Amino acid sequence: MMYTTVVLTFLSATLAAAAPATKAGYAVPSIIKIHNIQTNKNYQDVRTSTVRSGNFETSTLYDIPIPASAAGRTCGLVFRSANVHDAVSGAKALDIFKNGFTNLASLNEGNLRDQELARIVFNPKTHFYEFKRSDVTPTIDSFPCPAGKTLHWEAAAVGESDFNVVEQDFTYDGTHVPNGISVAWW
Repeated sequence: MMYTTVVLTFLSATLAAAAPATKAGYAVPSIIKIHNIQTNKNYQDVRTSTVRSGNFETSTLYDIPIPASAAGRTCGLVFRSANVHDAVSGAKALDIFKNGFTNLASLNEGNLRDQELARIVFNPKTHFYEFKRSDVTPTIDSFPCPAGKTLHWEAAAVGESDFNVVEQDFTYDGTHVPNGISVAWW
């Protein structure tokens, strides 16, 4: 009996040590700012608020730090809208851009838009935005994780009328896909 207990304890410790610490995960924004297109001003918020309606237009700016634990992994954009307070209507689409800012916390005006990375469209059946490959060839559906770096992205409205107001989860609980924008790694 003692021998069995010792062997099982040793086997459990060996398997725990051999298992990777994190198999997969999600990086979420550290800060979000809404960019008012008309005034060129930015203000901090807790949701994506990318809207185009008549003469009113906003885009959403993100700083998304990728943890060092994602080194050597593959990353990909994930955007989920499943909160009861989310409002998605009109074109239900977002163009995602890489931006030239380096510190969103200190960016009080402008967006420094650089290159388009993808177009995503909301699917109400799954509550996820999906890549629309016929419009833009996405470069962020699967890419080498920039571990230890921060992604600087922007979500812009598509079409004449587009409402994407989505509450953001700022933490990953280890189980559920975060609401709002995130970068998965696997």
